[in-house]
Amino acid sequence: MNKRLLLSLVLLFLLVIIPAMSLAAMDPLLLGEDEYSHGEYQRAIRWYDEVLSAYPDNETAMIGRLRSLAALSRWDEVQNGISRYGISPAENNEIATLQAEAAVKAGNPEKALEILDNSSDLNRTDEIRIRSSALIALDRSSEAATLIRDAEEGGPLDPGLSLLMGTILIGEGNITASLPYLEEAYLGLPQDSEASVYLGEAAASLGKYEEALDFISSATSLNQSDPGIWVTRAYLESRLGRYDEAIRALDHPLSITPDDPQLLNAKAYALYLSGRGNEGLSLAEEVLRQYPGNAGALDTLGCILLSEGKIEEATGYLEQASEYFPRDSEVLSHLAEAYHAQGRDNEADDLYQRSLMIDGSSGRAWRGFSDVLLTLKRYPEAASAIAEAFKYYPGDSELIAWERQADQVLVDWYLKEEAAKNSTAGHE
Repeated sequence: MNKRLLLSLVLLFLLVIIPAMSLAAMDPLLLGEDEYSHGEYQRAIRWYDEVLSAYPDNETAMIGRLRSLAALSRWDEVQNGISRYGISPAENNEIATLQAEAAVKAGNPEKALEILDNSSDLNRTDEIRIRSSALIALDRSSEAATLIRDAEEGGPLDPGLSLLMGTILIGEGNITASLPYLEEAYLGLPQDSEASVYLGEAAASLGKYEEALDFISSATSLNQSDPGIWVTRAYLESRLGRYDEAIRALDHPLSITPDDPQLLNAKAYALYLSGRGNEGLSLAEEVLRQYPGNAGALDTLGCILLSEGKIEEATGYLEQASEYFPRDSEVLSHLAEAYHAQGRDNEADDLYQRSLMIDGSSGRAWRGFSDVLLTLKRYPEAASAIAEAFKYYPGDSELIAWERQADQVLVDWYLKEEAAKNSTAGHE
């Protein structure tokens, strides 16, 4: 082939192919699909909107927009969009899937199951995921687990199914078994704050607070509008003794919803832990003024009053909180502190044991339990509880003194036992 012919072919390629590529690159529908595939859902919506402004009946753009809204968990907009566009779920499987999932998110799991039962040829993974979510919402988690385990027999689970299986196992109290599923979900759903939240909460329940905080921090960066995630972050900062960081974590969502009772109470509790009980007291009282009987505020107020030596008044608030939250480990341990302060140590012992069975990762509960056991002169048990508390408060001077006290009593007991044995042996 001569050079002139080769040059002509190259020029022809440049004239025909490159403009076609540029045209494709500027097609808003293709750009929307590309942004969606890369997880840039907000950008994808802008491109789909551009298509729909010119071609209002473009079904591909409609479905792409709804799919992007779903990825951003904007389920009200998904439902409204399905109604507005008028695409029948019976005629479009993806619309049926989106409508069923939106029903679950809107708190109508029965409707979701009805949609799935009346639809055919759905993507099997999506159907199992949505059906399982609906069953979990209906307290039928065992049925959901069976569906997911059946799917698992066919190969590795979809990340969404891994997340659901992890949450089922957490609900069963099987945290260790949940971790592999939650880790798969976390890696497979990098844009999903739920995966980060559940993995963080699982790590926290095992006492791995630094690790848990990393996951929850990731969740707050993905979803800054969910106050519950910020409360969890503040809780973890508090467990690590970083009270100022906990308060700052709560200031962000409070700047958006300053009257939110959950956020106000969480800040009141963080202030109490930081030694600023007076500031916390006014916040907790404000929550109770606006929301009488708020259990979280009752607990916080009880803790603050207990720290001020108002033991009987504190006990009343903490007993009310425990009636609302009979299985909340922190509320139980707070009430145990109040009972111990009143000399009701057998009741305090029972409450601490119940608290630590629910959550054995609370250094504060182990510390309080140690004190009660020492008061009851149950020194071997006290020594074990002190050892647990040391994991959370290494070098704590009071714990060191308690440990020495328990050890001395145990040594004295051992020497007396040995002396008694030797005396008996001498008489023989």
